[in-house]
Amino acid sequence: MPRYFFHVDNGEFIPDQAGIDLPDLNAARREAVRAAGQMIDDSQQSFWEHMTPWNMHVTDDDSRLLFTLQFGAKVPSGEARYIPRADQN
Repeated sequence: MPRYFFHVDNGEFIPDQAGIDLPDLNAARREAVRAAGQMIDDSQQSFWEHMTPWNMHVTDDDSRLLFTLQFGAKVPSGEARYIPRADQN
């Protein structure tokens, strides 16, 4: 079973020294999303105050970069409105 490593850069680089065995790339993608959600939940308020995107670089056991997951939050200053586009269909 392949081993995948989930290295995080959230302003501080946190290498994944152990990795995790997963059956395939799709499983690694699901694990990246799950782990990112857990990190956001664990960070509590600091995620919302950070305002710089976090990156999760996923590699295989040969250190080949497979994909990067980027996540962040933007909080507008002042009054802001969001008006969705009308469906063009």
